[in-house]
Amino acid sequence: MRTLCSLLRIAAILLLISAPLAAWAQDEPAPADTTQPAARVTPGGGFHRLFLSFIEEATVVENQWWEGRFDYAEGDQEDVTILDGVFAFQPWQNVGVGAHVGFGNSDISGADSDLGGSGATDLDLWGKYFFGTGSGVTEFAAGGILTVPTGDDSAGLGFDAFAFAGFGSLRRPFRNWILSVDAGAQFNADGRTFGVDIDGETSFFLGGAALFPTSDRVGFVVETKYQSERFDGLDADWQVLGGANWRVTNRGMIRGAAAVGLTDGAPDWQILIGYAANL
Repeated sequence: MRTLCSLLRIAAILLLISAPLAAWAQDEPAPADTTQPAARVTPGGGFHRLFLSFIEEATVVENQWWEGRFDYAEGDQEDVTILDGVFAFQPWQNVGVGAHVGFGNSDISGADSDLGGSGATDLDLWGKYFFGTGSGVTEFAAGGILTVPTGDDSAGLGFDAFAFAGFGSLRRPFRNWILSVDAGAQFNADGRTFGVDIDGETSFFLGGAALFPTSDRVGFVVETKYQSERFDGLDADWQVLGGANWRVTNRGMIRGAAAVGLTDGAPDWQILIGYAANL
C-alpha cells in the first residue's frame, strides 16, 4: 500500500510539473478582450474554479455560489468523512465574501473508542478584493480568512482555536490554459484536539495550479498546496490534486477531484465530489 501511495505521489508531481510547462512552451498570453464589461466578470469563465485554493484564487463569483460537497480523506490513523457547504457572494463590485462549514465523522484506527465521532467542522469566513476586469490580462486579489472554532475537537474535526490568515494571489490566462498562484500566512491561537492542548504557530502557505478549459462546459484542474505546521508538534500539509469542473446546466455544475498527500500532515488520499450553483 505504501508503494502504491508513493507511485501515485510521484505521478501526481510529474503531472503537475509537466502540464503547465508544456502549455507554457506553446502558448502566448491571451489577447485582451476590451468588449467585456468591467462589472461582475470572472476571468476564464465563472465555473473554472480551484478546489484547494478556492478561497484565495484571484477571481470572484458573478453573484452567488452555493456548493454542497462530499469529502472523504484517509490517513494512516484517521479516516474522515465530511458533508460541507461552500458559499460565496459578490455584494459589491470586485468584492468577494463567503463561508465554509460542514458536518462530519472521524474514525480513529487503533485508538480508544472515546476518540473519533461525529460533529461540526470549523467555520471559515473570508473576504477579498479582486484587482481586475476579466479582460484577459493578469488579475490579482488580496484578502483574509477568519477561522471560528465551531468544530468538534474531541472528534478531531476542529482545533478549538481561532485563526486568521492573510493572502495574495494572481491569475493569468493564456491561450489554452490559466495559471493561478497564491501565498499567505496564518496566525493560529493555542488550541486543543482529542483532549490534548496544542500550541499555535504562525504558518505559511503557497498554492499553484493550472486550469485547462477544454470547452464552455468542461475544464480540468491540476493543483498543489503546501502549508507549514499550524500547531507545535504537528506536521506540514502538502497535497497534489487533479480535478474537473463540468457545467451540466447554465448555472449548475458538477465538481470532482482526487488528491494525494506528500507529507505526514496531509491525508494519504482524498476524494472531493460536489454540485455547485453559480447564480
